[in-house]
Amino acid sequence: MKDQRIVALCTSRIYDPQVHDYIEKLNEALRSDGYVLLIFTINSDLYWDENNISAETSIFEIIPYQHVDAVVIMDEKIKCHSVAEKIIDHAREYDKPVIIVDGEYGDLPNIRFDYAAGFKQVVEHVFGMKQIKRPHIMAGIPDNPFSDERIEIFKQYVNTHGFVFDESMLSYGQFWAKPAIDATEKLIASGEIPDAIICANDIMAINVCDVLKKNGFSVPGDCVVSGFDGYEEVFMTEPKITTASCTTPELADATIEMIKRVTKGKAEAGDKSIRVVPTLIPNESTGAAAFSGYDSSMLGRFNNKFYRHQDEVHIMHEVTTKMQMSRNPAEMVSHLKKLIINDQDMVEDVSFVLNRRLLDADNYFFDEKEEKIDPTEYTLVYDPKVAPWLTERHLNQTLLRAENERFRGKIWKGYPLIFNTIDFMDKSLGYICFAYTDYDITDYSRTANISNTIGMGIGGYVNMMYQKHLAERIDSMYKRDPLTGLYNRVGFNNAFEYVINDKRKYGKPVTVLMSDLDGLKYINDNFGHAEGDNAIATAAKALHTSCPEDSLCVRFGGDELFAVIIGEYDVAGITERILKFLNEYNAGSGKEYTVMSSLGSNTTVFDENFDIKEALRLADEQMYDIKKEHHK
Repeated sequence: MKDQRIVALCTSRIYDPQVHDYIEKLNEALRSDGYVLLIFTINSDLYWDENNISAETSIFEIIPYQHVDAVVIMDEKIKCHSVAEKIIDHAREYDKPVIIVDGEYGDLPNIRFDYAAGFKQVVEHVFGMKQIKRPHIMAGIPDNPFSDERIEIFKQYVNTHGFVFDESMLSYGQFWAKPAIDATEKLIASGEIPDAIICANDIMAINVCDVLKKNGFSVPGDCVVSGFDGYEEVFMTEPKITTASCTTPELADATIEMIKRVTKGKAEAGDKSIRVVPTLIPNESTGAAAFSGYDSSMLGRFNNKFYRHQDEVHIMHEVTTKMQMSRNPAEMVSHLKKLIINDQDMVEDVSFVLNRRLLDADNYFFDEKEEKIDPTEYTLVYDPKVAPWLTERHLNQTLLRAENERFRGKIWKGYPLIFNTIDFMDKSLGYICFAYTDYDITDYSRTANISNTIGMGIGGYVNMMYQKHLAERIDSMYKRDPLTGLYNRVGFNNAFEYVINDKRKYGKPVTVLMSDLDGLKYINDNFGHAEGDNAIATAAKALHTSCPEDSLCVRFGGDELFAVIIGEYDVAGITERILKFLNEYNAGSGKEYTVMSSLGSNTTVFDENFDIKEALRLADEQMYDIKKEHHK
């Protein structure tokens, strides 16, 4: 570890083609210069909602800040300022440099796409392709800086082309599909159809085109449409959509240059900012010639993802169900083998750790308050090099410890390590590490599926176990006497009903042993009812611990205790053990009273004609005779 320079990349959705290509280009350049790359990723965008930060962002808490040489934050991918600021604060604690990609935080080194320059290219292209009479912009989220910047650029071009901007030229598609569809349908319903709709991103542009075509409008004949971002999907639509590509290779190159500057101490004040201008890609939606993208294998990649996804949905459902129905942790973890085995062989390195408090049945994990991560609370659960079940001896192998041997062994392979949160019900359960030895985007897309499936399986298992635990407690409260833990009347009647119908016990001896506390009234009157309860509980413990394990021990009320014992047992020996237990208790209790019981028994043969009431009566008679002797 000491001989390696480590870069921690914080990002989202590593299976997104743009992020995936960025990672591949970044890692190839880094490892050729002696760096290794650790990726800490979430599986969803946070959409700049600072009040709704999901549990999966805890992945950034396990970055080994003391060991890394630089932290890179893809701000536009994570989309949450408070999360980014927390990462920055942790890095500063260890005096580690932070590089911001697609964002700005104070004077930190940053690499940004010059979105304004890229969007200007798109708007210039649209106005240059045909005589625009009714321009319109499909903006993103209101008050979002990226959206607001693009609105201002649109206004400038509208005003310089002989128009006066008004609010009818503006719709908000929220950067997403459904809002963009709704906004386009509203435009069509108004009867004022624009002849150019300039969209603030590609997702909205794709859906705007679909709505226009479904309503009989031609794109670009009746209305030209443009997007922005350069997502691969725009090259598969009909028509193919004009966009500006925020090119991954150039962004990766800039990141590599900045990493070298900050880790080698060469970043001066003027060297802390690099701007990358997006590349305009004219296409059919604005009347330009068709352009089909950069990679001829792109369609194959999408098909592969689609069909593999169909197969894995069935596997994930099966694994999740079996995990939730497991009887113990080892059985639960064993079902994961099917999830992490591909068509040929086991994935070489998929390891994960879980919080040990998950399996504490007395405390419901999902009710616990979220606290700062403590690595000692996490234990290695699955690893190809280790038996896949929970054991205390694996605590020091948790992947939260960057210095451990398994962690170092994964790094030497030259490919990024990918870390993901295992979460359920917005609670972090643990963390998973993927160590693929290639850049296959289908493998990268599986990281989210595997993490989510494990989270649902384990979370469901914990819920099922806790429900079972509660049911057992409720059942115990219903059937057991709270003071002594012995069966109460209801519990005994239910248990005895099961025993009397068990014909395997027929023909065996059955003994009813009666125990009655001596001097309970004296103890209550002179020392209080709490001490009386103590005496009853002590007598009950003497009875329960002295009888065979399968006996039915009962408190029928007050100080009346009895046991039903089936089988060949030395009843006299049981009685002696009870008295010995009480004598030893009295010798060491320090109480001003003694706990003594009068004991009586009745033994007969157990069969379908056995009368428990008669047996209790006969045992009670013998016990009463002994009690009279005690009184003398």
